[in-house]
Amino acid sequence: MIHQTRESSELSLFVYPDETIDDLQRDGLRMIQKKDGFRFGEDSVLLAAFAADLAKPVNRKGQMPMQIADIGAGSGTVSLLLAGRLPRADIVGIEISQRPYEIFLRNITLNGLDGRVRAIRGDVRETSLIPRASLDLIVSNPPYRHAHRHLKKPASGQASLDDELRTAQDMTTLSPDDLTRTAASWLKPGGTIALIQRPENLPELLNAMHNARIEPTLLRPVVPLPGRKPSAILVAGRLHGLAGSFRFLPELLVCDRPGHYSPETAAIYGVSADE
Repeated sequence: MIHQTRESSELSLFVYPDETIDDLQRDGLRMIQKKDGFRFGEDSVLLAAFAADLAKPVNRKGQMPMQIADIGAGSGTVSLLLAGRLPRADIVGIEISQRPYEIFLRNITLNGLDGRVRAIRGDVRETSLIPRASLDLIVSNPPYRHAHRHLKKPASGQASLDDELRTAQDMTTLSPDDLTRTAASWLKPGGTIALIQRPENLPELLNAMHNARIEPTLLRPVVPLPGRKPSAILVAGRLHGLAGSFRFLPELLVCDRPGHYSPETAAIYGVSADE
């Protein structure tokens, strides 16, 4: 059974009882997501900010709108945040799983972005989904779990949820080679890809970028607290980029003490560092 919430009734949007509408804290954007499904987190927020910073110098007034794709878009978090940060960009999100894709469609309408953001359901390994050499920027929060690191056995009635998580997390559904091969097909020469990945997968990712003729240009560690090891790595690369253009950026410190965002992270989330 579905119900129509008061806040979504103006848009004729239905929200299921097992879903929430959450504030993305960016330009009034909101997001429908499952209570028990793959919910957006820190990685999506940091990736969107990182990618938007890369795009801003080439997204100036008077130029053609940037063409951006979000690979493995899920319910659309990164796509929505990029739409908020880059108001002149056209964004397409590609998602293979039915449930998050359907939510993504509703999130586009919820935020009045039908003219700038669109969703495609499909396997990004099928390069025919997007015209060749048509994109300025690709973003992705790709799977990070190797096949031998299995998810826990699902409880009764949770098989579909387990399948959704496995698709989002397991590299067998989208390997670094798959991802970079597709990106190389879709990007314009000189186009950029921005990714977030686990540190232990960095060698495999950089090798895949090299094989696809995507030159790594930026790397930034994400550190949860002072003195801790990186929990994630933000990586950017340019198709047919010049060797020797790589830069290692200062670490992004998420919290300067437990439970307290650093000033930079607070600015990314659009909250006060004192909150």
